[in-house]
Amino acid sequence: MSLYLTRMPLLAGANPFVTLYEDDQPTAYASVWRVDWSTHGSGNVVILWTPGQLRIVGDDVRLAEWIEEQFVRNFPEARALPSWPTAKVERASVSVRWSSARAGDITISLDGVLDARPFAVDDFPLRGVSHGLSMQILPCSKATVSVGGVAVPGSPQVSWDGGRPASSAVVTVHEAWSV
Repeated sequence: MSLYLTRMPLLAGANPFVTLYEDDQPTAYASVWRVDWSTHGSGNVVILWTPGQLRIVGDDVRLAEWIEEQFVRNFPEARALPSWPTAKVERASVSVRWSSARAGDITISLDGVLDARPFAVDDFPLRGVSHGLSMQILPCSKATVSVGGVAVPGSPQVSWDGGRPASSAVVTVHEAWSV
């Protein structure tokens, strides 16, 4: 008989994200958070990396700082970028819908859902600590990021491995983190 490991819940919500590429070089990485519940409150956050710049926009500064420090900067997608500059949180209204977000002058949209499948792992290391993660993932074929009405160049990278699609643009729902 195996023992069930009870974990402390940290966060429940959704985290659509996208890395855009042009000529195999990243042009933007956006991480969108709809936090329905967390140990640091609820709210919406958009984190946008472009070469040489990082923007963190949230309707709750404390929550936005925690999301960037605890989660986003430690994700493989962020760690693969050429840099991760220091940034101050911009307090602004953030609107998050299922596959899109608007935060100040930033607009993010994902489309062209290729698949829907559950994902769960009980050892996702962040900052040297094992975390539990479960969610439904929906890889997408299309995504756009614009700042001030100007589209960031690039598109998501999509691949098919054994008939299963993978993409650098993913909508997640029912996302839950624990320690």
